[in-house]
Amino acid sequence: MLRANVNGKIIVLILSMILFLTACGSDIDVDYLGDSYPPTSHVDVYFSEDGITEGYLVIGHATADGGDTEALQETLIEKARESGADGIIFEGFDRVETGEQTIVNDIGDTSIVNTKTKSVLQVKAIFIKYNKNL
Repeated sequence: MLRANVNGKIIVLILSMILFLTACGSDIDVDYLGDSYPPTSHVDVYFSEDGITEGYLVIGHATADGGDTEALQETLIEKARESGADGIIFEGFDRVETGEQTIVNDIGDTSIVNTKTKSVLQVKAIFIKYNKNL
């Protein structure tokens, strides 16, 4: 009986940790400025305007930050799909400062101050709609 109770607590602890880690990993902010159309089922991905072979209209601009490049890319593609874009052009990425964190440790008569700049990865994209779908 005691063994079953311990195993149950371990399972609850593991599930709680998974939930916590999942919540921490999904801290991506997306800002979108543009028009919206009915959602699309597929979004073509470009890393340069040179790869686009048909006429299009820019319908908006988006910025996503937080997370890693793969997560940011997938999040922006999903946002493009929701906004009705036929394609997305990734303009690039950068690391942007979001603030500073100062930690003060008092040890006797001495204070040790550590200041750390906080930054996040940011990806910018353009959402496009093909002329044939307007």
